[in-house]
Amino acid sequence: MKRHWIRSGRAAALAAALLVSSGCATKGDLRRLGVDISALTARQDSMLAALTRQNAVTQDTIRRQGDQLFEVRGDVSRQLQQILDQLSTLTELTGQNQRTIAAVRDDLENMKRGGVATAPSRGEAIPGADQSVGGSAGTADQIYGSAVQQYNRGSLATAQRVFSDFLGQYPTHQLAPDARFYLADILEQQGHQPEALAAFGQIRELHPTSPKVPDALYRMGLLHLSLGNKTQGQSLLEQVVNTYPDSNAAGPAGEKLRETR
Repeated sequence: MKRHWIRSGRAAALAAALLVSSGCATKGDLRRLGVDISALTARQDSMLAALTRQNAVTQDTIRRQGDQLFEVRGDVSRQLQQILDQLSTLTELTGQNQRTIAAVRDDLENMKRGGVATAPSRGEAIPGADQSVGGSAGTADQIYGSAVQQYNRGSLATAQRVFSDFLGQYPTHQLAPDARFYLADILEQQGHQPEALAAFGQIRELHPTSPKVPDALYRMGLLHLSLGNKTQGQSLLEQVVNTYPDSNAAGPAGEKLRETR
């Protein structure tokens, strides 16, 4: 549109020049031509002002939309971070639930073996157990029971020390595999995954016929999966399912295998 008015103005000016050069233009013609040129100039100025206003409005709209887009991106980033935080919390709760299930399974196995030093409820005293948690005092069952009691109270450092004392005095006791299992579980709870893997592995190495072996393999499989070692984790879970199909760990191991495939 702007170019149209400019071309019109140039045409009028050219016409005026031709009229003057030809010598046939009257004063009235020149006056009318001047009016036309003034009108065209005014229209050009008006059009230019309108275009300037429209450009300002367009720039303002683009700026507002850019600000809105920035705010939306910020909201999306915050929502994604909240989702990640919730997933982290869910993962932690899942790990706690797995440890709780494993502890309950351990209690049931102890009960099936005759109820020797089954894990009590938190704060519950173990009949005949040494309450001083001295570790080196008392019989093997008393030391083991005291360690389990501290574990269930949440005193992991004390339980760890007493379990270690128990194994130092009774490395071949029938409860030694259970003590090693508790120690491995404590290491995992403390965030020492490589050490926990090694501790669980010692159960199969030192007590290959113990009923705790499939449980230890299952926990090793879960640890490897949590560390991103999918192949190793699946291999251990398959060992539980195929080698110990009648164990309590076989069912959970099979379910976890199906989840990871």
